[in-house]
Amino acid sequence: MNRSAFSLILCVSLSCNAGSVRALEPRVDYITKVFADGAYRPQVYLEADVIKRYGKGAEKVDQIGLVRRVYRDATSGREVVITSNPDVAPEFRTVDEIRVSSLSSGKGNAGTVEGVGAIALNGVRIGGPAAAVQKIASQAAAKESVQDRLGGVVVDRTCIFLEGGSSNCYFLREGKVVALAVGFGP
Repeated sequence: MNRSAFSLILCVSLSCNAGSVRALEPRVDYITKVFADGAYRPQVYLEADVIKRYGKGAEKVDQIGLVRRVYRDATSGREVVITSNPDVAPEFRTVDEIRVSSLSSGKGNAGTVEGVGAIALNGVRIGGPAAAVQKIASQAAAKESVQDRLGGVVVDRTCIFLEGGSSNCYFLREGKVVALAVGFGP
């Protein structure tokens, strides 16, 4: 076999292999990534990309006008709520908050998400003790604790505000963490 024929076969083989590797690369798992990072780094997600990845979910507009897309993790049964602000044109709309909760609003079979049963936010997991959140909050420079409603029940929400505008929120009920959220602002 001559040298140019061998080179051509080698190039074609490498091109095929490179295409296969690219096709096997996993897509971005937005939910797991944002909780592992503990903030939106290096940038926030576009709502259009999230919809492309997970579908539209069960969409509703809440009392303050935010769009909430509700999904469910079939494995853990946890509810995932992805919130965005409809004041921005859809192609530029970003995700304001991603929340994972063990409490369910009863909606959200229209989209599927990756398994979120093992996510943690700064080492705190759903089902973990409230004391872990209190320890993190005691070290935070900027924080807020208020009562909120989640899944039809009253919970205590503690948010820690990070430099750059991100927030980490922990939802507590009866001494346990029932939900985690990463977002912007309160």
